[in-house]
Amino acid sequence: MATSRSNRALPNSQSPAAPAAPPSYVGTIVGESTSREFRMAVAQEAIREQDLVAVDAELRPTDGQGPPESIRVWAKVQRIERLNPLFPSEAGHELAATRTNPFETVLSLSREMVTAVCQVLGAEPRGNNPRGKLDQLRYPPQPASSVYRPGSEDMARVVLGELAQRANRALDIATLSNRPEVSVSVDGHAIVTRHLAILAMTGAGKSWTARRIIEQLAAKNYPIVIFDPHGDYTGLADVPTLKQRVRRYCAQFPLFDEDADAVARIVSALGYELSPTMQGRFGDVFGAASRFISVDATELESRVDWLAERLGKEHLRKKGVEPDMWLIANLAEAGELVLRVEDDDSRNLLVEWGWEGFGTYSKRDIGTLEGIKKRTYRAARVLQTMEQTNRKIARSTNPLPTDRKELVRYGGISVISLAGYTGDFQATIYSLIANDLFQARVQEDLKLPVLLVLEEAHNFVPGRANTPAEERSIATTKQIAQEGRKFGIGLVMISQRPSRLDETTLSQCNSYIIMRLVNPADQNFVRKVIESLGEDEARLLPDLDVGEALLSGQLINFPVLVRIKPPESQGEREEEDAFKALEDAYRSLQQGAR
Repeated sequence: MATSRSNRALPNSQSPAAPAAPPSYVGTIVGESTSREFRMAVAQEAIREQDLVAVDAELRPTDGQGPPESIRVWAKVQRIERLNPLFPSEAGHELAATRTNPFETVLSLSREMVTAVCQVLGAEPRGNNPRGKLDQLRYPPQPASSVYRPGSEDMARVVLGELAQRANRALDIATLSNRPEVSVSVDGHAIVTRHLAILAMTGAGKSWTARRIIEQLAAKNYPIVIFDPHGDYTGLADVPTLKQRVRRYCAQFPLFDEDADAVARIVSALGYELSPTMQGRFGDVFGAASRFISVDATELESRVDWLAERLGKEHLRKKGVEPDMWLIANLAEAGELVLRVEDDDSRNLLVEWGWEGFGTYSKRDIGTLEGIKKRTYRAARVLQTMEQTNRKIARSTNPLPTDRKELVRYGGISVISLAGYTGDFQATIYSLIANDLFQARVQEDLKLPVLLVLEEAHNFVPGRANTPAEERSIATTKQIAQEGRKFGIGLVMISQRPSRLDETTLSQCNSYIIMRLVNPADQNFVRKVIESLGEDEARLLPDLDVGEALLSGQLINFPVLVRIKPPESQGEREEEDAFKALEDAYRSLQQGAR
């Protein structure tokens, strides 16, 4: 607003002309009015909670000279109160006790008083204001002023705010919940640089919302890497406009990126627990497996031939070996056999290939290696089952690239399927990849910025770490949340249990999309952490419809209630109704039996 004007609203009687109530009249300001809030008497059925309304006022010049300046004050309906002063509660109790219909009495039931409490959002000059920016109101609007609902174009302009001048940053994601003809765009720059949290209970539409945002960012060629625990984002590759941009990866667990102690814990968790003696030798076997494959192709072929012959496993010659749990188990078995038959040449060969300490092993180590072999084979089978599930849900056999920078492409979306793995495995895969990308940006080896999308974030960034894998995952995410902006790494955290999230990490998000939350712990946590969310908005959370959301923070001009527009893609769990799938399967069985 002009600095030469005071934010003082003149009464209508002092205005040059007191116009009649506009056609979209919704009420009249009554009682106490402040620069932050006013109350209005509401015309019957004229508005709903979270509606945007406006009231016209005049600014008196500070020097008292010249005509007043016309302004429009914008406000949001926070709550609506309905009262009939001629129908006291005592009368209601009496009628209830006698089971009397109130409409059969002489009591007045038509003299209701409906009052709305409105939060002032700001003010703008009346007339041409293409910026849509609202200035702070420093003087309250005049009681008895008419309140009205502005037109759709004005609403869209004010909701968009200064983003209207930066169309390249706007993401079209929603409509106003009470005014579906008004589209709502958000600031994509705020999302990719200052982090976003999408919080909602199961089934409220959080993955739907995330996919809409991802599709909008993809249209602007922003590089995105998605960590997908359930297959919610595999359908992105089926969208015609995204088909050539999306790459789906099955996430084979990067075993040799871990240390020996961590892998020993994995073996104990997936197989049988390693005894202390076995744990002492496991590091030797793990190191031998790591060095076994760290050679050129010709040398590796020679080593695999030896291993296949020693174990009597011809398939090793045909398929070769991979840096996985099977290789560790195979080497443990090979070491056991060499000790049993006292083959000194093979013993020397294993030492030469990097099995540290094997030259000093005795007959007593046969049982130890046998125990490691059995437990590691069992763990390998379990891990293989998880990886097979992962490939099935990912609908891809593309392994993760060794060079993580290949995940980041101009206009590209990389979907890393984590489905099928246990929580610890998912956290480990995520933290390794996210840390590699962060370090690549810090060291300027990765030239493009990137947005990381973390679904089910409460499993990766819990408030309290219970395992070393979770500790590493939390540390990585905290670093990205706190320093990512400086290095061009953005973060989208999606969670159905915000109260389980790490509070420090969530507080680093400057934009929020909050959908239905019923759990009281989640509601209280959200109120505490998100400063931009008011109490009245927080009270709406358990009553939001599927697809409805409160937008708050730097992605939007002011908090608004919206309905998210549908994405083009579908999630894995949205593709087919369960009962329809049952009937289709049954018909298939019937046809096969004929």
